[in-house]
Amino acid sequence: MAETIFARMISERRKDMNLSLRELARVTGIAASTISRIENGRLSPTLDIVVKLTSALNLEPSAANPDSGIAPATPEPVTAGEEPRQDVSAQIVVHKTLGNTILQKGIRRDLSRIAARNGYEFAILVRGTCQLRTSAGFSQTLGPGSTINCKLITKQTYFAVAEEEAELLWIG
Repeated sequence: MAETIFARMISERRKDMNLSLRELARVTGIAASTISRIENGRLSPTLDIVVKLTSALNLEPSAANPDSGIAPATPEPVTAGEEPRQDVSAQIVVHKTLGNTILQKGIRRDLSRIAARNGYEFAILVRGTCQLRTSAGFSQTLGPGSTINCKLITKQTYFAVAEEEAELLWIG
């Protein structure tokens, strides 16, 4: 029952956003045939697929199972005597570790390994252009100012191949 409600919901939202199955597949990384089977009620989505679809379609993840009756968890402090931490966005000055990588033309660099070993949060392409690739076939051309979320690229192996000499600034 919940699968059919979710299927109708993603189908309607996709059509409201004027996205074709192929466009949604490209954005989420889920095969268009899989999305079609979910929308037609012939396939029950996994949690991973639900998360990808709801984030791409700007839906609440709880919308996937409206009958759950489970209230969202509210974070509570572990110890009562602990002082609340100051919100990072409210701080005027925040110190982060920095690093840089020079990408040579045509040489492949494993960005996932660099990000994971050094605990970086994101990387910014300062100059040059490069291709961000995975062994699964993902490929995107990056230009100056492109930002890479390091928390996401450490979950799969991402490589960069520079089309010309390029420089990445790592921020942790």
